Amino acid sequence: MIINKLKIKNYRNFKDAEINLNSSLNIFIGDNGQGKTNLMESIYLSSIGRTFRLNSENELINFNESKSSVEISLVKNNYNTKIELLLEKNKRKQVFINGVKLDKTSEMIGILNNVIFTPDDMKIIKGSPVERRKFINIDISQIKPKYKYLLNRYKKIVSERNVILKNYFTNSQNKDIINIWNDYLAGTGAEIIHYRNDYIEKLKKYAVDIYADISGNRENFSLEYQSNVLHDMNLDKDSIKKIFQDKINSNLKHEIQRVYTLYGPHKDDLIIRINGKECKYFGSQGQQRSAILAIKLAEIEIIREEIGEYPILLLDDVLSELDNKRKGYLMNYIRDIQAVITTTDDHDLRELAKNFNKKFFYINEGNIGNITN
Repeated sequence: MIINKLKIKNYRNFKDAEINLNSSLNIFIGDNGQGKTNLMESIYLSSIGRTFRLNSENELINFNESKSSVEISLVKNNYNTKIELLLEKNKRKQVFINGVKLDKTSEMIGILNNVIFTPDDMKIIKGSPVERRKFINIDISQIKPKYKYLLNRYKKIVSERNVILKNYFTNSQNKDIINIWNDYLAGTGAEIIHYRNDYIEKLKKYAVDIYADISGNRENFSLEYQSNVLHDMNLDKDSIKKIFQDKINSNLKHEIQRVYTLYGPHKDDLIIRINGKECKYFGSQGQQRSAILAIKLAEIEIIREEIGEYPILLLDDVLSELDNKRKGYLMNYIRDIQAVITTTDDHDLRELAKNFNKKFFYINEGNIGNITN
């Protein structure tokens, strides 16, 4: 998979930019606040349909404008595809694939596959379970279109079921319909758990070996899917649903007291360990960075396994977070992958990428220029 061209208009601090990308390395250099991350974000938005930053869509549009657009031309499985996003203040964004408007933004997920690595990804290691669930959900959605539908359905089920629990004794009908919602919860939740377990097993398969290479086989790395529904993860969907239903039925009184759905994949977590100790609490800074690097490179391999091609790799100012050993490992690993890299200093990159096919771009106040090879 290769992005050939990126066109952005009135996107954040970019007025009008058109970039022909290299099929290998694309390195964007500039001081902080010049637009490097904005450029990266526009590619990510064209893949996922949402930003990786906590902003409203109105903030994606240049302050002095009412509309914005992002257009990407790519080649995937030997087919040319054009993705267009049109943003207008206070309106839903519109997405076009080869000129055809999509009914739902979610339909674009999986067309442009990407793996993004930013300094904020350390939250996957250090942050709450919410961060790890978000990471898992985005990854699976890229390769399993049904999964996004299941997540949306499950969210609605939990919301409706919480209302029933809250009003369980004040509305007599709730006692009659709670079992119906329990069945919805268990059925949809079991499918999500099954998808997640399958993905984490694949992640484990690649990440364990990658971490071993990074550490020189001196440390043991492990991943564990933690569910509050069941302990044996090697079950089929029907068996998971049965256990889930039993869990709900035996704890219904407790949930009514708490007026909240206490069990299900909305409470899942991914436990990351090094040498048997949880990395979040006991890992050194170097170990935590190696762990997130191993996980991100494993993401790449899973997508390649699923779609037959490497995804686009987006590296937003992460090389400054890595020591020379990890930088070298990362650059060697991505030799056959199209990568977009942002940095404030190209000194190390010029040495690390000296044998790569590459382009350097310089960004200053939303303007892209001084392009050299």
